[in-house]
Amino acid sequence: MMLLFGFELSEYCMTLRVMKRVCILTISLLLFFKYFFHAQVYEFLWDEFADWYIEISKTRLYEGAGGGGEEEAKAARRVLVYILDTSLRLLHPYMPYVTEQLWHHIPRPSATEDQVAHALMLADWPQMDDEVPLTTSEEAVSSFESFQALTRSIRNARAEYNVEPGKRISATIVAKGSLKDEISAEVKSLVALAKLDPEQVIVVEAGSDEAKAAAAVESVQLVVQDGVEAYLPLSGLIDPVKERKRLEKQSEKIEKEIQKLAGRLQSKGFVDKAPAAVVDKAKNELAELEDQAAKIKSSLEALS
Repeated sequence: MMLLFGFELSEYCMTLRVMKRVCILTISLLLFFKYFFHAQVYEFLWDEFADWYIEISKTRLYEGAGGGGEEEAKAARRVLVYILDTSLRLLHPYMPYVTEQLWHHIPRPSATEDQVAHALMLADWPQMDDEVPLTTSEEAVSSFESFQALTRSIRNARAEYNVEPGKRISATIVAKGSLKDEISAEVKSLVALAKLDPEQVIVVEAGSDEAKAAAAVESVQLVVQDGVEAYLPLSGLIDPVKERKRLEKQSEKIEKEIQKLAGRLQSKGFVDKAPAAVVDKAKNELAELEDQAAKIKSSLEALS
């Protein structure tokens, strides 16, 4: 879906987030909320720019990641430079030397005639014109948030089932209406972010025959939100034989720890003489171990 300024969904939403963050940071700087300012910049650069958009941009820039189109590559470069330039301007009051050096290595506007020197310290603060309202597409913002929620759900499932980090897995994404179209348009980004097999990922309409077929296969069902689900076939997630051995080994280890801890708690010498805090801690540890043992038992039964 093409949005404002000819951007795709991810480019538009990341640009919008930068603009909103600039407004918040400008106010916090004026009010001398230094620590809030630092936390906000760090959160954006690490959690949004690095974790999300830099990875997404690779699917626009490199053929091996699904990119190669001239227009989408140009748009991705524009957004990357814009975010980096804005971030350097925001950080300059606190990191003047490093940001000044970095700024001279990115594409930037030419110096104007009235500038004494072409330097970041003399560049404009990245503040929007207050007289021009920020154009926002709520539908686009909601779609991008759904895309992020879907990615997180698949990542969490990989972690829960101990899928090897480099292993590509198959997935069927079920969505409805315009949201299906948005996810389909960003499927190569989903492949990169969630480590999916590009040849075994499909996005289908909710209620369709393809969606029913996906539900019939033995899979991990992820209910992301109303209107978005994902099915990850178990055969691609784990090797049943290896997983059973791993779980049995883990079960034996936990059972030994449970017996040891339970024996200590059954000892009157320990319960009567140890401080109450130590006894409570041991009871909590035992409860956690028993909970882990129950989960492992459930996983073993599922593999049977």
